[in-house]
Amino acid sequence: MKDKEKRFQEIYIEFQVLSNTIQQLEKQSVALENHLLELMATKQSLDDMEKIKPGAEILVPLSAGIYAKASLKESDKFIVNVGSNIALSKSPASTKNIIEDQVNEIKKLQENLSQELGISTAKAAELEEELNKIASSLQDK
Repeated sequence: MKDKEKRFQEIYIEFQVLSNTIQQLEKQSVALENHLLELMATKQSLDDMEKIKPGAEILVPLSAGIYAKASLKESDKFIVNVGSNIALSKSPASTKNIIEDQVNEIKKLQENLSQELGISTAKAAELEEELNKIASSLQDK
């Protein structure tokens, strides 16, 4: 009987670890989805910017919900951070390509995360079933 109790404890610990892993994967999935939505909004903004003529008054976001009025000097060049605190002037098409590459990368990450989540969830279900069987057999005795 002690073997069953020990096995139950081992499986329970494994189940708890797996449950925590699943929660972390779900959080990552939400973060990726939010980032993807942000990129899609950025892409839409780039499309909208192409329609705005230089000299037009625009709102520039300073922080969440805080904007400043500004006049647009150019609508055919964007300053893009390319990493390591380096910003380059890019055309709208080049900027859209960068965004599209990021969107594709996030979609790949989402796919991998979804597969990992599916595997972890299936394993957790197996462990839960095994825990129920052992708990039932312990109660019977």
